[in-house]
Amino acid sequence: MIKIKLVELDKHRNECAFRPYIWAQNILRDIGIEFTNGDSYDYAWVGQASIIDKKVSLEQSVNNGLEFLAKIKGDYMILDGQDSTSLIGTYEVFKESNALLLLKNSLLKDRSLYKQGSVLGRNYWGPGDYKLDDFDKFSDKIVLSGTNWLMTHWAGIKPQWYNIPNKQYDVSAMFQYPQGVDVYEHNHLQSIHYDNHRKPMMDILSKLNYNITKLKNGVRVPPQEYYEKISSAKILLAPFGYGEMAPRDLDAAQFGAVLIKPDMSFIDTVPNVFEDKQTYIACKHDFSDLEEKINTILGSWNDYSYIIENARKRFEEQMKPENIALHLYNIFKELQTITTKQ
Repeated sequence: MIKIKLVELDKHRNECAFRPYIWAQNILRDIGIEFTNGDSYDYAWVGQASIIDKKVSLEQSVNNGLEFLAKIKGDYMILDGQDSTSLIGTYEVFKESNALLLLKNSLLKDRSLYKQGSVLGRNYWGPGDYKLDDFDKFSDKIVLSGTNWLMTHWAGIKPQWYNIPNKQYDVSAMFQYPQGVDVYEHNHLQSIHYDNHRKPMMDILSKLNYNITKLKNGVRVPPQEYYEKISSAKILLAPFGYGEMAPRDLDAAQFGAVLIKPDMSFIDTVPNVFEDKQTYIACKHDFSDLEEKINTILGSWNDYSYIIENARKRFEEQMKPENIALHLYNIFKELQTITTKQ
């Protein structure tokens, strides 16, 4: 039996990252993996919230993270359960630590992109100064976690599928824009890039003659109102934010809407429910084809019901605890090979 200690499980962002594994713990135990709160364990798992502090400089955050890891006894791994393919913060700690692996929710399919400059590691925000020149040196120890942001929302609360007739809205744009407050990551202003990515979508929507529901000046509404509106829309739009995945990706399937979001084919993640023209409709990252996509779908919305059914089926297939168990089994199976190379 492999015993894993989940370090600082109750810390907010750690709990989100660990949640799918806890949900799958009965299946994991059947294959010889169990979690413990005690001091006797084979491996400690350290979530990103324990080693990253985005409110300070990257240098200070890394120093704090390394100090935290220095107190961990025995072998340990880092789990970065954030919703972005960016490695900023965790990568710098990982490469200076004794961690056996860095488990990451999602990665860029083309790993060479990590060596190209982007804004805070988010290549969909455009070129920037953050790049990982030495990524190849550590890449074989950076592996997919077998979970992601959507599984965090799915775990333990399997959604009910709703078929809602006579939808009131053509399009739902119930996402935050503008953000309204300045958000910093390691002393770098993030929110301007967040807004800049979403602005072209909102500019296009403002010119369309459809019944569109959206937030007023980006101000959030009570949950009941939010769900009433998105469930009454034929199309749900889900632009990227600080990461590429969002609850709306699951909401679309749950409430019987066609999901449109920027092309996800550049992402490597497990589970992966995204297949263009099968489980969602991909648009270009600059939204230059968004109007065309909306017009086509609304012109024959009933013909796109297969997208909704396929998405639901894909969620059912992918979001299983058995899949987590198989993924972890393979990670530990390969672990000896990886560590032997070092």
